[in-house]
Amino acid sequence: MVRTRFAPSPTGELHLGGARTALFNYLLAKKKQGKFILRVEDTDLKRSNWQFACNQYEDLLWLGLKPDESPFGKEQTFNHRQSQRLEIYQNYLKQLLTEKKAYYCFCSEKDLEQERKDYIEKNQRANYQYSRKCLKLDYQIVQRLLQEKKKYLVRFQVNQTTDYCINDLVRGTITFPGKDIEDFVLCRSNGMPLLNLVVTIDDYLMKISHVLRGEEHLTNTVKQLVLYQAFNWESPQFGHLSIIFNQAGKKLSKRDEGTSEYQTINKLREKGYLPTAIINYLLFLGWHPKTKQEFFSLKEATEYFDLTGLNPRSPIFSVKKLNWFNKHYIQELTDEKYKEKAWKILEKYYCLSGKQKEYVEEISLLFRQQINNFQELTSLTDYFFQYLSNSVEDEHEKIWEEFKEQIRKISSWEEKTIKTFLEEFFLDKKKFLPLLRKKITGKKTGPELVKIIRILGKEKVLQHLINNKH
Repeated sequence: MVRTRFAPSPTGELHLGGARTALFNYLLAKKKQGKFILRVEDTDLKRSNWQFACNQYEDLLWLGLKPDESPFGKEQTFNHRQSQRLEIYQNYLKQLLTEKKAYYCFCSEKDLEQERKDYIEKNQRANYQYSRKCLKLDYQIVQRLLQEKKKYLVRFQVNQTTDYCINDLVRGTITFPGKDIEDFVLCRSNGMPLLNLVVTIDDYLMKISHVLRGEEHLTNTVKQLVLYQAFNWESPQFGHLSIIFNQAGKKLSKRDEGTSEYQTINKLREKGYLPTAIINYLLFLGWHPKTKQEFFSLKEATEYFDLTGLNPRSPIFSVKKLNWFNKHYIQELTDEKYKEKAWKILEKYYCLSGKQKEYVEEISLLFRQQINNFQELTSLTDYFFQYLSNSVEDEHEKIWEEFKEQIRKISSWEEKTIKTFLEEFFLDKKKFLPLLRKKITGKKTGPELVKIIRILGKEKVLQHLINNKH
């Protein structure tokens, strides 16, 4: 059975890159009628926060990527939380030490830093690797240092005469000479095992068949292959997804101006993006369906998904393209679903009461064709919920007073009201209406002005005109 996994660390919210990794693993599993597993890698106790794990899980569910196994609810058929599996890791670590495939290293951080500096100064190269001097320590010395509780690392002894090959599902065959792989650390003296040991053990015990993850993990993958060989285990098939780039052609960063607020799923949820739009957008970040179809439901994506469509070249993150997808799916919503989503955003933002729901829903429909996400409604509709003060300079002071008098007299607003007024005062429609819009809404563009005025009602229109008298 195909078994894939998404294994985030709970050190922050679910990032777009992580969500894309989860999506591709989900699609691969479902395409093959397999299982999609969520595992929480929380061995970094200082940085891990269980609330982040809960948030990541909720975001996956919201996107429609429900795991078949996880540390949550009915899916908790196995312990998928690494911090609760430490005894398992220690047993395998002891096996490696007993078989002399791993060894204790008592070098301090200061010693290692000095060794690195000396190497670079002597060889004028930055490819430093640990010298293995602790590998030569006598057994009695090692035992004495352990009894003295001297801090240590456990390192794996890499066979430096062997080449390690990855038949990558995205990038083809990649070879790592053993001489280029340092004796990497498996565990610290506090008993906390490190990533490559725990991931290898978990993937084996959880029977993971395929691992799709970011290309930044390539150096970890080769170390895990070394461990698979040491344990005489069959490794999963690995595929390394391209890194998502920003518009400058560099790795997407939380510090990127203009895109940072769009890079986590919870931020996109707050902004009123739809899960179908996010899934569709992520699908095209590094994958091609070999068809001209642009819009895919999750079910359709599963049917079309093929590993050969994964591209090793880095895609460029574009808010504009994300908005394009979201705008499409906003138009696909029924009126009822659209109004409900708009109400939830505006109710929270303006602290509205339920009595105003019908009024709010009518307002929101005016902007349906305009918005990229539902949060945009908060800035587009402000003049419906609060009085604005925007100075609008023009030479029609007396005419505005007359216009307000006309409004006070009418019982209901009709399109002919403005037309009649324009004709009576010989006003240029193209000049007067933009001024009227600016005075009432504080904006240069927007929905049809007559519809805005009708919904606002004459009292609010008058108040806006008074506030913006100049």
